[in-house]
Amino acid sequence: MEERLKIPGSIYLGLTALAVLLHFWLNPFYPDSWAVGTIWEVLAPFMAVGAVALLTHAWVHKRRLTPDATSMTQFWVHATFYAAVVLAVLFFWNWFDNLATDGDQGQTHLNYWIVINTLYIVLAGTLSYHLWRE
Repeated sequence: MEERLKIPGSIYLGLTALAVLLHFWLNPFYPDSWAVGTIWEVLAPFMAVGAVALLTHAWVHKRRLTPDATSMTQFWVHATFYAAVVLAVLFFWNWFDNLATDGDQGQTHLNYWIVINTLYIVLAGTLSYHLWRE
């Protein structure tokens, strides 16, 4: 990632990861007083931008991997790339389904959000930390 984008990218990913984490943890406590689905609808476009950023960064990192890199480095770069691919595929598939059904998704699709949110929190939080340290 370009040097001038590292700090803003880190802040963006960190804030979105934190927002998803807090809402994910706390939404069982406020379903009567807040529209939980509406909050997810607000977070989803920010997560979409984050998912694209994660996928792009992981792809660039994978392309820059040299053959002389340690096996552990190669493992983590490949694992991060494929985790970002899984996140992007699941997120956009489920999000587009949510948009097409006006938020009236079946239980199977709703269960995928658990995996998507968890993956997003881990990947965005980790990349945010690494970008900040660079």
